[in-house]
Amino acid sequence: MTDHDTRRSTSLGYRISRLSRLNSCLLDAWLEKHGLCSGQIPYIISTVEKEGQTQETLSTLISVCPAATARMLKNMEASELVIRKGNPNNRRQKLVYPTEKAKELYTVLIPLLDTHNHVMFNGFSHAERVQARTMLDRIYDNVHSKLKEVKNT
Repeated sequence: MTDHDTRRSTSLGYRISRLSRLNSCLLDAWLEKHGLCSGQIPYIISTVEKEGQTQETLSTLISVCPAATARMLKNMEASELVIRKGNPNNRRQKLVYPTEKAKELYTVLIPLLDTHNHVMFNGFSHAERVQARTMLDRIYDNVHSKLKEVKNT
């Protein structure tokens, strides 16, 4: 076994990255019939649950860089999932609103995401689910703190 193989076989980050990609593939397979991709999920949910957010707020909320948010919103606007309107209080900002199409898809997404959670934690006890959630929250907090630190230097 090479150093690379040993590092990969013991790396938690590698496993998290693989799981993220695998989750995206599963969600994409489920969403294909709706004309969606997994990357659109947080935007649809965020815009439906709170209409009229700025692109910057969405970027922060979803933990995606502003450029990626702008690209995704452009594509979603072309697919008639969101509408961007100028902010009457700040002409430089665009506010993002869901379309009726996005609101309808939201009602499909929530049960689909519930199913996704059941798939991921199939066979886990309640205590194991709580433990996994707690550990993932701690990992998220560690990475989020480091990102803030890196951005401030």
